[in-house]
Amino acid sequence: MLDEGEGTPVITARHAGRELNPQELRGAATAATIVGLAGNPVSPLTPRYSLRDLAMELGAPVVVTVAAEPSLTAQARLYAEAARNAGLAVAAVVIDRWPEQPSRVQLDERVLLHEVSGLPVLTLSAGETPEWPVEEWKEAKPIASPRAAAQAAAPARLALEPYRAWEGVVPGDPRTAPRPRIMEALLDIVAFEGPLLASRAYAIYNRASGGKKLTAVARAPLSNSVYHLAREGKLDLVTTDDAPWQDDDVLRLPDSPPVVVRELGPRELIEVPLDEIAELMRRLQAAGQGGDLKRAVLNTYGLVRMTARAEQYLTTAEELLSA
Repeated sequence: MLDEGEGTPVITARHAGRELNPQELRGAATAATIVGLAGNPVSPLTPRYSLRDLAMELGAPVVVTVAAEPSLTAQARLYAEAARNAGLAVAAVVIDRWPEQPSRVQLDERVLLHEVSGLPVLTLSAGETPEWPVEEWKEAKPIASPRAAAQAAAPARLALEPYRAWEGVVPGDPRTAPRPRIMEALLDIVAFEGPLLASRAYAIYNRASGGKKLTAVARAPLSNSVYHLAREGKLDLVTTDDAPWQDDDVLRLPDSPPVVVRELGPRELIEVPLDEIAELMRRLQAAGQGGDLKRAVLNTYGLVRMTARAEQYLTTAEELLSA
């Protein structure tokens, strides 16, 4: 069983002076591997790889482990549903740190946990070496949670390209860094995230340099670097004169497509180029989901609230679609 121990796996490993390697974990897995979700299923093994990711790649059943605390029923139900939403088979729940003489409340919680989860509920006391029913656990089958079932009944979401977020290093404060180095960093940002709005590219650079608010003084050398990149033919700069519907410049590499429909990723809605949203709307219409295009876009991006600003932005995209 692979579980979380006393802390998140990535922190526990670092305290032990090592880093977890997902490839090694997958290689060490066997047909009898059970992944123990000792806490939140998305607890990280590495900054970008979780216990849930491991279980999904192995196709292994999972056992949810919670501590014998007052919130154990709510926690176990939350973690089991998160695992089921990911299509994982949840085999059982184990209540850890179970006292030798449980209170009446703890006994009632154990019964309630079985009732609400429909899962076998086992206990584990300090120092105990149990014989787990691994063979039974291996036979567990995925069961859709109510949320997953509702999602399955809803119209299928369009398959969008994943959004690649840039996470590199910049040469420093844009006000003092050499322009050639700034140009290199901006070109790398655009290579990862383009086509993207210029304001997003500048904000990414500014944050990476340790800046907070992007001031006009800090923006000027970034804008100047983009101008030089465009003049050298290393970057396509679509200005507001070329695309008057967009109130910001759009940056992309010369050999990249002008529009790439992607997941929202770390972007705010208003950071998505309007051409990209308009193309998404066109695809939604083709998929029979064009009744309320603005709401369909929010649903596709996993957003809920239609703010006034979002509605105005989506209205512009809808007008662009019908232009």
